[in-house]
Amino acid sequence: MTFKATVFGALASILAANAVSAADLPSYKAPPPPPPAPVGFDWTGYHFGINGGYGGGSASYLSNVTFLGGAVPGAVWNNAPSSHGTTGFVVGVQSGATWQLPNNVVFGYESDFNYADVTSGSPGSAWGWGGGALQSRLRWFGTERLRAGYAFGRFLPYVTGGLMYGQIFSNGFDAVGGISFPTNTSKWQAGWTVGAGLEWAVYDKISVKAEYLYTNLQGTNGQGFVPNVAYRSFVGNGLDTHIGRVGVNYNFKSFGALLGIPGLGL
Repeated sequence: MTFKATVFGALASILAANAVSAADLPSYKAPPPPPPAPVGFDWTGYHFGINGGYGGGSASYLSNVTFLGGAVPGAVWNNAPSSHGTTGFVVGVQSGATWQLPNNVVFGYESDFNYADVTSGSPGSAWGWGGGALQSRLRWFGTERLRAGYAFGRFLPYVTGGLMYGQIFSNGFDAVGGISFPTNTSKWQAGWTVGAGLEWAVYDKISVKAEYLYTNLQGTNGQGFVPNVAYRSFVGNGLDTHIGRVGVNYNFKSFGALLGIPGLGL
């Protein structure tokens, strides 16, 4: 037997022994991939819901009074102020849209329309004379607001602000300069509102919220006349209302999902 044959024989024996040993080893399988990371709650979508709460503040006026008789006929009082506290309830509906960015900053738009019974009953007079029974009432109001917040998962604190509009009534008697002037007027007008709130997604499609709004309208204007005594014209000097309310929203990702129409991704 030659030296070359001996070497090849030894190598073949070694390879055969290694093959047998490898066959006896347990088979190796790659570990399964890790489960996907849980997806956090996404506020992006649309919503509509209902709300209700409390409102209170003040209604202020500036009056110009011309005396027609008495000790000083023809005398004029300019910008005589009067102010009345208001209180009552509000209830309404809201709808809007929300967009959540990858960094969890949230922007949105919300519109609401509400019935209100926020009224005053007893007038105040800067001069301390006379009395009266003027009722200033915020009867209807709506807001068109932007919202901005930061999402902590299912919790969304936010600030909000925008346009406020409403219908205001003033009727009864208002005391200015010791004279009670009859008042009966109503007006729709626009103003502004700012506030803040916290919304919590209890379920994927149901969220609850608590919200504070400060609203500002000018207030009504009109005239009052007491024959042979005095004539009064007045303008609103601020109808300020603080509103605290709670609400419930139904949230949906698209109108197609809401209506059950595949492909309608609005």
